[in-house]
Amino acid sequence: MAELTSISDYVSLSILPSGTLTLPEHFFCADQLDKTVRNTVPSMSFLLYHPPSKQYIVFDLGMRRDLSAYPSTIQPHLRTRQPIRTTPDISQSLRKGGLEPSEIGTIILSHVHYDHVGTPSDFPKADFIVGYGTRHLLQHGMKYHSAAHFEKDLLPDDRTIELPIQTNLPNYTHATSLTWSAFQPFPNAIDLFNDGLLYIVDSPGHLQGHLNVLARVSADQWIYLGGDACHHARILDGESTMATWEEDGQLVCIHAERDLALETLERILQVRQSGLQGIKVEVVLAHDARWFEDHQTAIFPGTF
Repeated sequence: MAELTSISDYVSLSILPSGTLTLPEHFFCADQLDKTVRNTVPSMSFLLYHPPSKQYIVFDLGMRRDLSAYPSTIQPHLRTRQPIRTTPDISQSLRKGGLEPSEIGTIILSHVHYDHVGTPSDFPKADFIVGYGTRHLLQHGMKYHSAAHFEKDLLPDDRTIELPIQTNLPNYTHATSLTWSAFQPFPNAIDLFNDGLLYIVDSPGHLQGHLNVLARVSADQWIYLGGDACHHARILDGESTMATWEEDGQLVCIHAERDLALETLERILQVRQSGLQGIKVEVVLAHDARWFEDHQTAIFPGTF
């Protein structure tokens, strides 16, 4: 990677407020035995700008502004997550900062749960990057779980790139070959622009195709966007762990594959504690309300 000499050489990263929902904590934190404890949390999206290519990338789309536009199969679950706020949604947050959704060229979805997919049709020129298995999940769903219903026609077929099946990202000024390679401690990561500034990280466990993003935002800092690797800062801080419960005679978890989710979390905690390449790493969870409140100045058009 060429030597970077100024802050303008690094990825700029902004928060895009994109709705809130209310989570019963006992479904997420194993030590929470009080089933009445509920937390209203953000479903954060992020805008990344890659200076060398002059390209905008969005990570996650948050809540859909029109709840009635979600399929009928998801509506019963939405009622369990009230109160929900859907404004500003991501399109409104972009416009407030001076960008039109049509200016976004790439959207990386951490996964396709309803609170991360927003309204994809708002982005008519964007390519959607999703993890391996996402298309099958959208078409066939899951066998259990109240949040296991998906939309078959969620994403445009001609602008959806499922990793690792398709290896070339189209419509880039400089074509980028998308190939997985180890970026320790992560077994599989993609250096999106081949310059060490922005990585897609395979982060299995929560849902098929779950992806994270790692961005170099300054000479002395990485930001790791963890999506739903876990849902509460207390888990990240080691004060709790991932909850399980019985549903229809099965022991289930908010994560489809809990053991894999724990392995992913262990790697995230490793870089949070020890850094990467001698550089500190700040980990951001999609639903961390305290982090969101502490970083209001990074709301677009603000940056880190």
